[in-house]
Amino acid sequence: MQKTQATRPFSEIDGPRGRPFVGLAPDFLRDPISVLTEGFERYGDLVAYPFGPRRGPLRNVVVAAYHPDAVQFVLTETERTIGRGPSSTRVLGEMIGSNLMTTDGAEWRRQRRTLQPLFTPRRVAHYTELMHREAERIATEDVPGPGSEVDLHLLMLRYSLRMVGAALFSSNIDHIGPELHQLIPLTNDLIIARTTTPVRLPLGVPTRSNRRFERVHRQLYSLIDRIIAQRDGHPADEERDDILTRLRTARDPETGDGLSSQEIRDQTLLMMMAGHETTATALTFALHQLGRYQDIQDAVAGDGTDGTDGAGGTDPVSVVDHAQRRDTLTRATLLETMRLHPPVYMTEHAATEDIELGGHHIPAGTALFLSPWVTHRHPDFWPDAERFDPTRFLGAQDRHRYAYLPFGGGPHVCIGEHFALLAATVLLSTLLRHYRITVSSSEIAIQQTGNLRPDEPVLATLHPR
Repeated sequence: MQKTQATRPFSEIDGPRGRPFVGLAPDFLRDPISVLTEGFERYGDLVAYPFGPRRGPLRNVVVAAYHPDAVQFVLTETERTIGRGPSSTRVLGEMIGSNLMTTDGAEWRRQRRTLQPLFTPRRVAHYTELMHREAERIATEDVPGPGSEVDLHLLMLRYSLRMVGAALFSSNIDHIGPELHQLIPLTNDLIIARTTTPVRLPLGVPTRSNRRFERVHRQLYSLIDRIIAQRDGHPADEERDDILTRLRTARDPETGDGLSSQEIRDQTLLMMMAGHETTATALTFALHQLGRYQDIQDAVAGDGTDGTDGAGGTDPVSVVDHAQRRDTLTRATLLETMRLHPPVYMTEHAATEDIELGGHHIPAGTALFLSPWVTHRHPDFWPDAERFDPTRFLGAQDRHRYAYLPFGGGPHVCIGEHFALLAATVLLSTLLRHYRITVSSSEIAIQQTGNLRPDEPVLATLHPR
């Protein structure tokens, strides 16, 4: 890094002091969004957060960058001067193996080259009909009856699990739902606890926390192994074209090498866990917002085509066209929902060499936080930021590219973005064609365990249209 005369030292980055021996660790574990938001509101676009003692070898100061210019630098400098957060990435890898979320450098580039062709918009469009089929099942089979009250989050978890199961394995994996939905928040809790502990002992040391971590790790891999074995044990009547098949036949375009059995296992576990939970969360918050704002809901319900052939059947061409257009109110509603409630509300990175960020010197090895939750509310880019307004995403948008990052950005932008948006758009269009939604409360209590999710049932009444 070439320092300029205007570059200020690392020690001059403002931030809260925290407690003498633990810094902000207890506050962050309890309510990370409040810690990040209050830091931004008090100290501005670049904030230093202390974790651990104020002095000595265990002192650790993490810098959070909130302005889109700094966000862009962190995300686009990946592979040059910025890497993944070494602490969180290492712990995540201990839990779910070597995949696109836990690797870096040459290993990540090889995996990304191999997997990218599986998730292009054209390839993803292949799954539209099965998404529409599962959305229709939710609307016609899983709602108890006219005017019934349902838990929106439970309903959306069911849809996303069925949809991911069909796309990944050509299988119905409803039976694993209770086990998976119990394991995911437990997994997130254990990862956060291990990441933030000041002294992290090797997993081979049989402490109580290590034994719990290893037990959940084994449960996750037992689950994915059972699903794959069940799928492979029942040959299909016709050749499968699911994502597992494509993973097995994928090749690195530069070397021609495929993925090992362990890599396929790790990638599949990641896709099953992350793909279904984040989609379900985004849909839950979107439906809740529409339940609050009936005028917007009515407009979305009448937004373009409803994806049918006019006689109640599926028209795949119409579904694809509507779900992948960028100028629909349905899509804008999802984007605005993820602005206010990004499922991934924070990511960790690290400076791999000395850099300048926000006018300050950042030493190599410094951990860096980005927070879509905070940046999505930056008043310089989002006027009246707490207001739900899908029209922000209609028409020409003259705003900073990195003021909005629910799927990340730069080289590591989420590979599943097209898949997730398509699945969510299809469900939203289908369900609103059948029902008008009213909600029981104006707010959703949120749980901040790794990813954002509701902390209690999200009750709503579905009235047939």
